[in-house]
Amino acid sequence: MKKPVNLGYLDFSTLAKRRAALARELELNVRTAPATYLRLVPVVEKGMRLSLGGEGDVVEWLLEMRRFDDGALLAEVADRGALTEATVEQLAIHAARFHDGAHVVPGCDWPSAVARIARENTADLKGQAQIFAEHDLATAIAARERHRKFGARALARQSNDIRHCHGDMHLRNAFLDQGAPTLFDCIEFDDFYAVIPPLYDIAFLLMDLIARGMHRHANRALNAWAIHRAPDHWRAIMDSLAVLPLYLALRAEIRAKTEGRQPGGNTNAERYLTLASTFLERRPPRLIAIGGLSGAGKSSLAKAIAWRVGGGVGAVHLRSDEIRKRLTNVAIADRLPAGAYTKEASDRVYVELAGLARRALDAGASVVLDAVFAHERERTAIDAVGEAASVPFSGLWLEAPAHILEQRVTGRRDDASDADATVLREQLTYDLGNVAWNRIDTGRGQAEVEREALSRIGSS
Repeated sequence: MKKPVNLGYLDFSTLAKRRAALARELELNVRTAPATYLRLVPVVEKGMRLSLGGEGDVVEWLLEMRRFDDGALLAEVADRGALTEATVEQLAIHAARFHDGAHVVPGCDWPSAVARIARENTADLKGQAQIFAEHDLATAIAARERHRKFGARALARQSNDIRHCHGDMHLRNAFLDQGAPTLFDCIEFDDFYAVIPPLYDIAFLLMDLIARGMHRHANRALNAWAIHRAPDHWRAIMDSLAVLPLYLALRAEIRAKTEGRQPGGNTNAERYLTLASTFLERRPPRLIAIGGLSGAGKSSLAKAIAWRVGGGVGAVHLRSDEIRKRLTNVAIADRLPAGAYTKEASDRVYVELAGLARRALDAGASVVLDAVFAHERERTAIDAVGEAASVPFSGLWLEAPAHILEQRVTGRRDDASDADATVLREQLTYDLGNVAWNRIDTGRGQAEVEREALSRIGSS
């Protein structure tokens, strides 16, 4: 039920306006939570008695929703220390599918919209200047404005993919519905804050996770979201990473000013403003490629490295197995037919891998590539990507005894890789050529492997 108030930016002063607001809330939220948002219900009066529905005069309107379990909000799950990477990845996939299906809004001037958001943040933060040290506030605003101006071209390109998004995508607006993470409570009172690029939408979730100290979760969210967007969006997503630090900073500023309005919220407000400045610290991009036969532990190591590299949300993790599945419109855990593994099909995957890496590097993002790279020409091509982008390159070649590799590939479940023992045995006959990358023995504990890999590449 909406209260009969008129706050200027929210006007629920009449019954018709309250019904319209509830109808809009229902319309927008059924996009992500159709089993939760059910229907509008009139409150009717007849003979001095009130009832839900039926005959009589409508005196109020209600939005009927299905109640979810206490403690099911993902913010509460995170507070209990029970929010897993798998759940965050599922939430990111849910967001990706929602974004792909969200209504496209043409004709938007996104750079002007970002300028307005920045002005609003500046005015609100300055209005709470007693909370922040004057120098810190001025420095944070100046750094954000430099990034906004530096990213003008990337912001302009984002005008080509403005959609009616969620607008308030963080852990307090997601819950577990029979184990499935579900978004709800989107912005419905002002389309300005929801008609945005999908990357700016997901940035709120990424910022929220990082603010909670869940950096690896945030990295997995970004990468799961990106790979589960439709492949025809991938290149634009890589290009738009140039403004992801700005988006994260704006989202942190929004949370800072919101916390500043809460009783006892000053400490959190200062923490979020500090976080906003951290997002804007420039770190040169770098390229890391991880190769090795099936079962060598490439993807496990790539995930362990990606969140530690590049600052902010970390590096883009591009896995050839996932790209192959998405290019053929197959669910990542489903098996592909043998025809999807021809030389021509594999060449297409490696070309896509290199092309996406170059775009991300040009946008200032670090990249971790994860593929077999069994042929010297494939490794040489990736070396060339780093050289062309003028970024530091590190190549890691993972290896382990054959019996360990076979144990790993036969023990996989719900994985993007289709490699089995037969595929591995064929790979073991390959002429690998000159492997000039740093060799790492992965027939050891994962922690030891990670330490050696980080030492070899030098994480920063």
